[in-house]
Amino acid sequence: MPILPRQVHLTPAVQSRTGGLSLNGSEQVIVSDAGRWQAKVVLALRGESSNLALRAFLAQMSGRAGTVLVPKWDLFRPVNANGRKLSQVHAVGYDDNTPHDGGVFNFDWSGFGQNEMPAAQLSALAVSGTTEISITINDGEGPRPGHYFGIGSRVYLASHVWQETVGGPTKVRFWPRLRATAASGEPIILDKPVCLMRFATDDQGSDMLSRRGSGSLALELVEAI
Repeated sequence: MPILPRQVHLTPAVQSRTGGLSLNGSEQVIVSDAGRWQAKVVLALRGESSNLALRAFLAQMSGRAGTVLVPKWDLFRPVNANGRKLSQVHAVGYDDNTPHDGGVFNFDWSGFGQNEMPAAQLSALAVSGTTEISITINDGEGPRPGHYFGIGSRVYLASHVWQETVGGPTKVRFWPRLRATAASGEPIILDKPVCLMRFATDDQGSDMLSRRGSGSLALELVEAI
């Protein structure tokens, strides 16, 4: 059986630099858009099946060498054309308990897509490193500032959303910078994006290997870049 997280806390690890205080007491802080996500994932362990699954998962991860897709669940997500929040239950590309391409596992086995017709998609090529994209909304209102969204196996946080012309593409400015170039038509995942991550340290979860029974385990992860 898969290991299902009880809680997933995804927070931005922002990188800033400062030259210190000047003689007049002012300080200039420069913030980089090259930061990355960090996560705390709480797993619930109940009996033999989940304990064995955890041990197998830790073996597959091989410390910081392995990667895993971490889902970003959110209460405040976009709505569809009927005004209902996009379902997180149906945000699955498959459910056959196999790894993604390249051997990447997901905590809940979910895939990248929402449905055959995505709620939103890129309306133009988006080049790696950009922090602004143009999207076409197919269903509902699309993202608003503060919404999380995904492209492929990466999570982004919208900071500004606007339209330059009525009926035209929606512009979205976001953090962090785009991890990989994405083609026009690429789905924008609004219901349950996933983030490719690895353990923050090699010894994550190792103390549970000598235990048995029920309990909770918190794992610290960072975005794999």
